[in-house]
Amino acid sequence: MNPIDLLVALIVMAGLLVNTTPIPSIIAIGVVALRGTSTRLTKGVGFRKVEWAVVLCLAYWLASYCWSTGDFNNLVSYDFLRNDGAMLISYSAFIFFLGWPLKVRECRAFWMIFLTILAFTAFAGAAQSLDLPFSGLIGRFVPVYGDPALGEDAMFVGWFRAHNTAGGVYAIATVLALAFLLEPGGSRKQKFFRWALVMGCLGGLVLTYSRGAYFGFVAGAAILLPLRKLRRNFKIVLALVVPALLILVMSNSVLARLDSIDDPYYGNNTERIVLWTEALRDFADSPFIGMGYGRFNDLDLQYWGVKNVVWVAVRGKIVNNDSHAHNSYLHFLAEGGIIGLWLTMAVWWYAWKELSFFTSHFPRSKLYWLEKGATAGLAAALVQALTEHAIGRGSVVLVLDALIGLTLAAARLEAKAAKASQLQAGDTPPVRRVVTRAQREPVSAR
Repeated sequence: MNPIDLLVALIVMAGLLVNTTPIPSIIAIGVVALRGTSTRLTKGVGFRKVEWAVVLCLAYWLASYCWSTGDFNNLVSYDFLRNDGAMLISYSAFIFFLGWPLKVRECRAFWMIFLTILAFTAFAGAAQSLDLPFSGLIGRFVPVYGDPALGEDAMFVGWFRAHNTAGGVYAIATVLALAFLLEPGGSRKQKFFRWALVMGCLGGLVLTYSRGAYFGFVAGAAILLPLRKLRRNFKIVLALVVPALLILVMSNSVLARLDSIDDPYYGNNTERIVLWTEALRDFADSPFIGMGYGRFNDLDLQYWGVKNVVWVAVRGKIVNNDSHAHNSYLHFLAEGGIIGLWLTMAVWWYAWKELSFFTSHFPRSKLYWLEKGATAGLAAALVQALTEHAIGRGSVVLVLDALIGLTLAAARLEAKAAKASQLQAGDTPPVRRVVTRAQREPVSAR
C-alpha cells in the first residue's frame, strides 16, 4: 500500500470505530472525499448506477429542505448536520468510498483489522460486565454505561455514542466475520482467528442489548446461511447458537430486553408507537413529497398546500436533535413522501444488485467473502431500520458506505484488470462464459 492510501486508511479506520465525538468521523469523511475525488479525476473512474442513485437521492432531499425549511444557516450548521441532516453527509461519503479502489489484498487487510479491533473491544467490554481482574483498567478505554431501565446492569457501547448505534455496527461486523469464516481454505491457526472474530463480534452484539440489531443479525445470517444449506453448515450454526443461548441464560437483562419486545407498555415501546403514529399521520397529510426534510422534530409548524395531497411545513421553530421516528421507512415517508422513500431505497437496491453481480460472476475471487459480507451487512441494517433510523443517520450508514464502497471499488478494479488481461491474451474479445449455478457456489458451500 502506498503511503497516501495507508494514511487515508488509518484515518478512515478511526472514523468508523469512534463516534463518541464527531471529530474522527468528520476528518475521515474529509480525507476520503479528497482521496476518492482525486482518484476519480486522475484515473478516470466514472459514475455507475449506484453513484447516480446517490446523486438523485441527495438532490431530492436538498430540494425538499429548500421548499420547506429553506434556512441556509441551519443547513450548514453543526447541530443540523450532526443530527437531522446527518444523511446528507453520510450518503455523500458513499460516492467517495466508491471512488477509492484499493488492491484486493489491501481491502481484505483493512476489514480484517476492523473486525479485530471490534472483537477485542467486545472482549474488553465482556470483561467489565463479568467484573474480571483488571476490568477497571480496561474501562478507561472502553466505556460501558448503566441503563436505569435495566436495573444495575451495564449496556455495552464500545466507542460509540449509543447502544443502538453500537448494535448496528456490531450486527454488520458479526455477519462480515461470519462471511470470513465461511471462506474456504485456511490453516488451523487462521480458522481459529476467524472463529475468534465471530465470537468476539457476536458477544459485543449481544451485550449492546439492541433488539433491532438482533433481528438485523438474524436477517444477515440468513443471507449467508440459507435454510437450504443449513444442513451443510450445521456445525457453524450450532457454534453460533450455543454461545448466544448461554449468554441469554446467564444474563437476566438480555432476557428481559427480549421479553419486552411485544409489550406495548414497556418504556420506549410506548414512545415508538407514538412516534410511528405521528409519522404515519404526517405521511397521510402529504403522501407524495412529505412534510419537508428535517421537519419531523420541528415545533409550531405552519403548512402550505392541499392536505392529503401536498402539505408542506413551510414555517416553524427549528429543533435539531437526535430524535427520530424509530423507523427509517416511516421517517422517510413522513419527511419525503413516497418519492423520498423510493429514491433512498434505490441507492441500496443498486448497491445490492452490483454486489450480487460480482458474487455470481466471480465466485472464486478473494473479495468473495467481502461481497457476501457486505450484502449480509446491508440486510442487517435494512432490518434494524424497522426499529431505528439506521439508514438515515450517520454512524451505521458510514460503516455501510465504507464496507460496500471499498468492496465494490476493489471488485470493479479487479474485474477491469481481468478483462484487460483477457484482451491482451487474444486479438478478439473473449466470449462471455456461461457460469452454472454449481460453479457459482464456493467450494465450502458444495
